[in-house]
Amino acid sequence: MQQLTGLMQNTPSPDARFGAGLGVRERLRGLVAGILTAKSAPAVFGDDDTLAEIGIASIDMVSLLLAIESDFDLEVPAQEITTEVFRSVATIDALILRMLPHLAAA
Repeated sequence: MQQLTGLMQNTPSPDARFGAGLGVRERLRGLVAGILTAKSAPAVFGDDDTLAEIGIASIDMVSLLLAIESDFDLEVPAQEITTEVFRSVATIDALILRMLPHLAAA
């Protein structure tokens, strides 16, 4: 648990990362980049790159899930927390747009 707390403390707050008007994908890219930066890992990746392959470990996935829920003010249902849904920025983007369709126009 201490390891998770440390990761969350090293992840920049949503207010520090995002300005008004950023789209879902840009916000997700910021969350992923924040986790990679906290790990001193290169934050260069594509939207379809597998998160595991760019250096996001399973403990980081927990941090990412919590950051997504906080940043988008939602609760991801347990059945959606799968390796298929959390495979890449693009697949997570699709999940958020299914859960919050009003963000598609933003």
